[in-house]
Amino acid sequence: MTTRLRLQELLGPILIVIAFSYVVGLQSAQGLLIVQSTLALFVMVLALHVFVGNSGVLSFGHGAFAMFGAFASGIVTTPSNIKENSLQLQNLYPFLVDLNLGMYPSLLLAIAAGALVAGLSGLLLMRLNGLAAGIATFALLGVAYNIFFYNNRIGPGSQALLALPPFQFLEEPVVLTVLVMLVVYLFGISRAGRTLRATREDPLAAPALGISITRVRWIAFTLSGAIAGLGGAMFAHVAGTVQVQDYYLPYTFMTLSMLIIGGSASLWGATVGTLLVTGIGQILLMMEQQKPILGIVVHIPNGTRAIVIALSLVVMLLWRSEGVTQGREFKIGMPKLRK
Repeated sequence: MTTRLRLQELLGPILIVIAFSYVVGLQSAQGLLIVQSTLALFVMVLALHVFVGNSGVLSFGHGAFAMFGAFASGIVTTPSNIKENSLQLQNLYPFLVDLNLGMYPSLLLAIAAGALVAGLSGLLLMRLNGLAAGIATFALLGVAYNIFFYNNRIGPGSQALLALPPFQFLEEPVVLTVLVMLVVYLFGISRAGRTLRATREDPLAAPALGISITRVRWIAFTLSGAIAGLGGAMFAHVAGTVQVQDYYLPYTFMTLSMLIIGGSASLWGATVGTLLVTGIGQILLMMEQQKPILGIVVHIPNGTRAIVIALSLVVMLLWRSEGVTQGREFKIGMPKLRK
């Protein structure tokens, strides 16, 4: 695993993400939407990588942090006249009706909201391991879902929050994603990241070396919550709307699948998993909609896309549990010199 800065491990994934963004995003309006959605999901996958990949503890609760980030950003960027006249928002707290921020300050608010919720919940959850941790984080997701679904004082409840300002340029989500990739990689080679991986590899020996497992997990959990809050807000501004259902089970399943299929232990794995699942998913979606692929129309039943991704996840867990990349970072092999 990475313990020091290697530029190719960082620049390789970044250049591939940038190349994908421009090659696909400049093709059409639909291509631009695909790129922006993929980048928003990728940021969420990176949030999962920070905690799940480094700690080895499975979390189903990161959708909650994305939910808080999305609603925090969404409610302050929705125009006041819409909040005043919308039936879904008639019970909104008065200070939220009058509060308006631009997109970029709202993204900072989303980061803070995700970090705050993760930090507070992590004080308790980071004491758990294995199955208990998975169940507790899933419960956290359920709590967040019910808070936003039934409470119309902080949002539209079960309805959608509309009229969010979208990204104006392709470069906006690209720059945000690259910055997150830089933060994630630097955390991985930091003392905290190396210590966290030590607790994953040998949780019995780590405390004997003076490592506080709870503390290092809490640091990673809080950082990943901040990144998840940003990912949720980006996803909302790509769609132009926020709905609590968008961040529940399908969202959690999709982002975890991307991480596990690519390889949870590396930045390169998160990158490959996101692009691979996105590419396969788009091809299968076109088949479901009977759209031509290279001039050929192949029709498959609706729902096939989800089934294929789920089966791919099962196959990966059974026969290649470390993912497509086997947990390795991006590397260009140097040719051997012949004698």
